[in-house]
Amino acid sequence: MTSGVRALVWYARAVAASTWLLLIAGGLVTSTDSGLAVPDWPLSYGTLFPPMVGGIRYEHGHRLIAATIGLLILVLAVWVWRAEPRRWVRRLAVAALGGVVLQGVLGGLTVLWLLPPAVSVAHAVLGQTIFCLMVALAVALGPATNGWRLRASDEGWPRLRPLTRAIALLAAAQLVLGAIRRHTGLALSVHIAVGVILMLAALWSAGRARRAPARLQRGALRLAGLCLAQVAIGVLALESGTGPGWPTAHLAVGALLLAQAVLLAWDARWSLQAPAPHPGRRRLVQLAASQGSAFLELTKPRLSALVLMTTAAGFWVGWRLGEPWTPLWVTLAGTAGAAGGANALNQWAERAQDARMVRTRTRPLPAGRLAPRAAYRFGLFLITAGLGALVLGGQLLAAVLAAASVVSYLFIYTPLKRRTSLCTLAGAIPGALPPMIGWAAARHALGPEAWALFAVLFVWQLPHFLALATVYREDYAQTEFRLLPLDEPQGVMSARQMALYGLALVPVSLFPSLLGMAGRWYGAAAMALSLAFLVLALRAARSGSVLQCRRAFQGSIAYLPLLLAVLVWDKL
Repeated sequence: MTSGVRALVWYARAVAASTWLLLIAGGLVTSTDSGLAVPDWPLSYGTLFPPMVGGIRYEHGHRLIAATIGLLILVLAVWVWRAEPRRWVRRLAVAALGGVVLQGVLGGLTVLWLLPPAVSVAHAVLGQTIFCLMVALAVALGPATNGWRLRASDEGWPRLRPLTRAIALLAAAQLVLGAIRRHTGLALSVHIAVGVILMLAALWSAGRARRAPARLQRGALRLAGLCLAQVAIGVLALESGTGPGWPTAHLAVGALLLAQAVLLAWDARWSLQAPAPHPGRRRLVQLAASQGSAFLELTKPRLSALVLMTTAAGFWVGWRLGEPWTPLWVTLAGTAGAAGGANALNQWAERAQDARMVRTRTRPLPAGRLAPRAAYRFGLFLITAGLGALVLGGQLLAAVLAAASVVSYLFIYTPLKRRTSLCTLAGAIPGALPPMIGWAAARHALGPEAWALFAVLFVWQLPHFLALATVYREDYAQTEFRLLPLDEPQGVMSARQMALYGLALVPVSLFPSLLGMAGRWYGAAAMALSLAFLVLALRAARSGSVLQCRRAFQGSIAYLPLLLAVLVWDKL
C-alpha cells in the first residue's frame, strides 16, 4: 500500500468517526429539545456565531459540526473519485456526498417548518444512512480489502445470507421506528418488540457463524454484543426520564449496530477476492478464531438463547410498573453463565456418544478442537460465575432455581439418558425452570403464576423432544441412550405420547389467562397456536413418518417464541 493510499484510508476512517460524532451532536439537540433554539437558517440569529448559551450551543454547535463534516465528505468524494479505480467504491463516495447535500436541505426545512414530524424523521434516518455509507467506504478502502474486486458468488457463506439480510432489514426498521419514537413519541411498543426480535436474531447469527470464516465470526459476535448493549441502554433511557445522556447513547450505539448489521450482510453476500495474507499471521488469526468459536459452541448458543428468551419473558410478566429493570440484566447474565456452563459440561460428559452420531460428531470435543480438561474447566467457570452473579446481585431465589436447573440437568437427566426412556420427563424439568427464574427475579417469590409458566414449558418440551428423537432415531441408535423412540422400533407409544402431550398443551397454554397474567388476546392466540401445533403432532403420530415428525419438530420451534411474544405483547 502506497503512502497516498494509506493517507486516503486514514482520512476515510477519520471522516466516518466524525460522522458518528455528528450523530451524537444531533441526538443531543433532540434530547434537550433544542431543535428550535435557533429559529432561522442557514444563519443563526442572522450571524455565523451567535452567543453559545442555552439550547443555542446544541443547535448551532450541531450546525457547525455538520458544515465541517460536509466539507470533509466533499474532499473525500473528490479524492476517492480521482484515486480509486473500482467503480463501486466511487459510487459509495458519490452516494455519501449526495446524502450530505440532501441532509442539509432537510435540516433547514426542519427549522423553517417548525419541526414537522415527517421531515424530522427523514432527517434522522438519512443521517444514520450517511454514517453507514461512510463506514462501508472506510472498510472498502482499508488494507483488508485494498485492491479487492467485489462480485456476487456462491463462494461466500450462503448459510448466513438470508439471516444477515433479515437482520440488516430489522436494524433499518429499528432506525425508522427509533426516529419516529424520538420525534413523535409514538411506536414505543413496536420499537421494543422489534428490538427484542433483532437481539434474538443477532444472538442466533452468532451461533450460526461459529463455523464461518473468521471475518464473519468476528462480525457476528460484534453485532450480538452491540444488540445486548443497545437493549440495556434502551432500558436505562426509559428509566432515566428526561435526561439527555442515555437517549443520546442509545442513538449512538444504534448507529454502530446498524452499520455492523449492514457490513455483516455485505460480507455474507459477496465474495471478496484478494491476495492471501502472510501465512504466519493467517494461521494465528485462524487458530484464535477457531478456539473462540469452539468455546462458544460448547455453550450451545441457540439453546442458551432460548433459555435467556424464556427467562426474560418470565421477568417481564412478573415485573411491576415503576420497579427498576436492573435485576433483569443481572438475572440474564447469571442465567447465561449457568446455562452455558451446564451445556459445556453436558458435552464433556457425552463426548464419547457425540462422536458416534453424525449430528454431533463435529462438536468441539469429538472433533478434537478442544481438550476435555479445557472444556470441563470452562463449564465449571461459567456455572460458578453465573451463580455468583445471581447471588451477588441479590437474586437468591433465582440463584437457587438456576442451581436446581444445573443439578437436574447434569446429575439427573444426563445419566438417566443411558438408563431409562423416562429421562425425557426428567430433562423437561431444567428446561422449564428459566421462566420461573425470571419471575423470581422480578417478584422475589414464587406463586401460581410462576408454576403456570413452568407447566407451559414442561409440557411443550415433551412432544418437541419426541419428534426430534424420532427424526434422528437412526443416529441415536449408534449410542447407548435409552430414548422412547429407540425402545420401541414400531413407534406406537412414541406416537401416542406425542399426540397426548400436544393435546395437553392446549389447556396448559391457557393457564396465564386463567390466572389473570394475560388478557383475552393472549388467550385467543394461545388457543390458535396450540391447536395448530396439535394438528402437527396428530399428523406425526398417525403417520409415524420422519417427514411428519420433522414438521412437528419445526412447528414446536416456531410455537414457543410466538407464544411468548404474544404473552409479552399482551402486557404492553
